[in-house]
Amino acid sequence: MIEWEYQKISLNDVSRRTDDIDLLCSAGVQGWELVAVLPNNVAYLKRPRPTAYETRPLPAKEQSTATAANAPERPNGVKPKYRDPQTNDTWSGRGRMASWLKRKQDAGENIENYLV
Repeated sequence: MIEWEYQKISLNDVSRRTDDIDLLCSAGVQGWELVAVLPNNVAYLKRPRPTAYETRPLPAKEQSTATAANAPERPNGVKPKYRDPQTNDTWSGRGRMASWLKRKQDAGENIENYLV
């Protein structure tokens, strides 16, 4: 029988700079499953409680100093497509554009200059 542990997140208490979706996605990386979001902006999450002989794997942290040649593959096998040579920030080209690359594009720079 699976035992569950539960977590409640008040989305109203999150700073305005943090996106609710990003917060819930980071909880998903840690193994939490979204159960419901109530009209009062409270998210309820659950995940299986580890047994005594089991340990929960910690989420892999992105290494921002990795070079293109030895960049770690993401869990889904996607490698970085864009890299900022000054900060080594990366973006795979999937999903919402990385904020560092969006700022450069808004400043009039050609993002093709940042292709890996």
